Amino acid sequence: MIYLKNAAYFLLTFFLVFTEVWFNTFLSASEYLEILPILIYVFYIINFKFSRSSVILLICNGFYYDLFFTNNFLGYTSIKLLLICMTIHFAYIRLNSGFVTNFILFYVSLLLYKFEILIVNFDTSFILLVICLPNFLLFNALTSNLRRDVFSAKI
Repeated sequence: MIYLKNAAYFLLTFFLVFTEVWFNTFLSASEYLEILPILIYVFYIINFKFSRSSVILLICNGFYYDLFFTNNFLGYTSIKLLLICMTIHFAYIRLNSGFVTNFILFYVSLLLYKFEILIVNFDTSFILLVICLPNFLLFNALTSNLRRDVFSAKI
């Protein structure tokens, strides 16, 4: 059963990689709008389900992303996702959780996720802040719905 659960997570995250590329292809005309489901998923894993199996899952998804959607060498996105996981998880454990703290950590993870853009032009940090806000609100909406215990609610 554990293998079936891991295989299902593996296929669902492949679907997330595909949807991120698909959405951002259609939204490429707008500079201020970008949907980042992989970053939302990674941030969810960092905050709630960080384990050895999630690390292996991120490595495989980074390979998949590099193999089909980028011109980077194989493993570049995996290294980037693991760097985001380690740094943000370390900071998340050390800091108290609140809305502002989570937003700052999400913004730092977005800066690490898009650091290729920052190297070329540092003025894009404001654009990344604008991109970060709707993605963080989407993350908060999803986590509030995913953490709700449906079976214990009274009807």
